Amino acid sequence: MSSRDYAELRNDEKFINCVENFDASLDKIEADLLLACGVKDYDELSTQERVKLDNYLAYSINSLYWMYVKLQGLDPNEHGIKNELSRVRQTILRDKQIYERNTIRPVLDKGAAGRFIKHGLHIRYDKDGKPIPANSDDAERRS
Repeated sequence: MSSRDYAELRNDEKFINCVENFDASLDKIEADLLLACGVKDYDELSTQERVKLDNYLAYSINSLYWMYVKLQGLDPNEHGIKNELSRVRQTILRDKQIYERNTIRPVLDKGAAGRFIKHGLHIRYDKDGKPIPANSDDAERRS
């Protein structure tokens, strides 16, 4: 517990826990933002890493502003910050879709496909539904 003076609220455990949790969360966010803002090699990051970092910073800063608006007693849902947070979320989802499309989509193994075709996946059948051996045409032509 911190050394705050809660005055007449010092006996309200729920309030004190809420304030302490909020303070701890703000400290974590501050540490993460300082770490993210301290990236010295931003120009050396890949495009994808830059997009992720920019999205992280935009979402974090807008979330902090949303908290500020809420602490001021205003309704953040009627404030412009709601639209901004929604826009950043859409950007994050779009980035995720692009990343998944580039990494998760199936890729054809052309070598394996060629071996399958070469070794005859196609099996021919006669009129009775019995498989015809692959070399039967060669044997018929020779006789």
